[in-house]
Amino acid sequence: MIPSKQQGFKQHSALQFLLKLLLLLCLLKTIFFVYNYSLGNGWAIHNFQQAWKVGKWSLLYDVFTILIINIPLLLLLMIAGKKLQRPAPSLLVAVVFAALNTLMIFLNTVDIFYYRFHLQRADADLMYVLRNPFDYGTVKVWLLLLAMVAFLLLTARYFYKNIFAIIFSDTPKRSLLFTSIAATLLLILFVATGVKKILPTYPLTQLQAVQLPLAQNSFHHFLYSLYRKSESSIPNKEYMSRSEQEKLFSIQKINSPAGQPRNIVLFIMESVPAAFFDSSSPYKVAMPFLDSLVNKSTFYSNAFSFSYSSNKGITAMLAGLPTLTDIPLYHSGFTGIRRTSVGNTLALKGYQSAFFIGDNYDDFGFAKCCNWLGIQHYYSKTDIPGHKQMEKHSLGLHDEYVLDFMQQKIDGMQAPFLAIQYNISTHYPNDLPSGFKDRFPNINNTPQMKSMQYYNDCLQSFFKTAAMQSWYNNTVFIFCSDHWAQPHNKTIRIDEVESFRIPIFIFDPKIPAGRKDSSMVSQLDILNTMMYYGAVKDSFTSYGQNLADTSLPPNRTVFTKLNSAVYQAINNQYVLGFDAIDGKPLYLYDYKKDPAKKTNLLKVQPPKQAAAMILSMKAFLQTATKHYRNELP
Repeated sequence: MIPSKQQGFKQHSALQFLLKLLLLLCLLKTIFFVYNYSLGNGWAIHNFQQAWKVGKWSLLYDVFTILIINIPLLLLLMIAGKKLQRPAPSLLVAVVFAALNTLMIFLNTVDIFYYRFHLQRADADLMYVLRNPFDYGTVKVWLLLLAMVAFLLLTARYFYKNIFAIIFSDTPKRSLLFTSIAATLLLILFVATGVKKILPTYPLTQLQAVQLPLAQNSFHHFLYSLYRKSESSIPNKEYMSRSEQEKLFSIQKINSPAGQPRNIVLFIMESVPAAFFDSSSPYKVAMPFLDSLVNKSTFYSNAFSFSYSSNKGITAMLAGLPTLTDIPLYHSGFTGIRRTSVGNTLALKGYQSAFFIGDNYDDFGFAKCCNWLGIQHYYSKTDIPGHKQMEKHSLGLHDEYVLDFMQQKIDGMQAPFLAIQYNISTHYPNDLPSGFKDRFPNINNTPQMKSMQYYNDCLQSFFKTAAMQSWYNNTVFIFCSDHWAQPHNKTIRIDEVESFRIPIFIFDPKIPAGRKDSSMVSQLDILNTMMYYGAVKDSFTSYGQNLADTSLPPNRTVFTKLNSAVYQAINNQYVLGFDAIDGKPLYLYDYKKDPAKKTNLLKVQPPKQAAAMILSMKAFLQTATKHYRNELP
């Protein structure tokens, strides 16, 4: 439908429209700043100079984004003139540019709330987060979808009317020409002053990493992440000779000789922070069964996730690979990367393998990931008999039903076997079944803690039955969280170190003596550990180490990915931030002595360990880059 000219078209101009967009984006940035203030610890803005830098970069990116979307509209208005006022072309132009501007506003609005979960601006990963939102959606899911659709329709209608107002306005040609030339010159100026300045990560040269999301525009960041799907997006920097690189960081691993293959059960714990297991934390969960199991296990008190995302965590654990792309590795153009397919490799040792999740089939792309890694059986919600009558979490079936089904399937599997369960009850919004009994209301006083108590009860039931089975004593149980998450809904600071801490522990019924290991360990170590218990003696590809190896170096360095540009190296005292695009270190904090990360040691007097950590980071990145580009021997 084309609006009539009586709707005030003569009162609109292209310049007014662009300024409205800029004001709207500034308003959304302000709301983003306030709503996520605690997550950014005040965004490290302590004076006018810091605020000015953030504001300057924010305006630059917002103006740049508005121009790349709307300069074609200005040029069409200038070139086509009255011809554009015909029904067909005016309708087409209005629909296209209303859709683009709506998407820009929508992504920036969604990020106000989604940032708490993704911890960076919108990127292409959003297309792979939830694949089947309409299947058995709960009331919460449907209400959220309806709210999003309503917002999109209202925003699209607003832009649709405004663009028609511009097309049919009597704006003097010289005014339109001036606006078009000024906008084009401004866009050229952005590019001419250095292409890197329009990269959404470039302000890191002037801003702190925590301030970067304030400067970025979500639509701009999303476009950049789409570009990063290609091979050219992997920075191909040469930091050192190949021989030095291989000496410092090798991904070809051989485990020490092991005994007979053991059954392996891996529990991937969704959104479980280390605080739930830390007796010194106010968010230590009362979970009697898991506490008793930890007391009989090897517990790694310095364990870290590679990233903040589930679809990158699963790749780190099951493939032993870091994800350099913004989208999941198994969805990217790098699926042919040299890797150890855990299912296929263990199958050579006679293993059967299966993956269990209460979610819809292939949500988050997990079915593709399992197929990519040769895992033989993938069981999701619809494979569980009677699932339609079972009580559900917002994302799928509650864990009790999945673990019971898993128990039945394991009983029918021939040893040795690999069984992986990815629980969902501890995922936001931490829904609990109606029959859940809160036995520790004074201790487990947040939704996250209560859902962990529920998962504890589910595991207790699973192990009670499992302990009576013939396969139990020859089984190794590995527990690892997919990523850190907030232990509560209160204000919290996203920390360069603490927000990567996760629980990892191994329970072996044959060795029930508990042990706490303070070595630095990572999700990337899980594959090596499974290869060890699988008695795999051949060489395999992995970025990790074997957790069963008691000779792990006490001051080992592990690696994490903060956002699309910044990687971190963490040892038992320091955290190093490194910009992979520019190939330069950004910060070094002594997080033991300076937990608030106030003093960047790179700007004062770097300790002796700084050079070694920077070299280690460069070796890691160069190895990963060569690996992704298939340039390793």
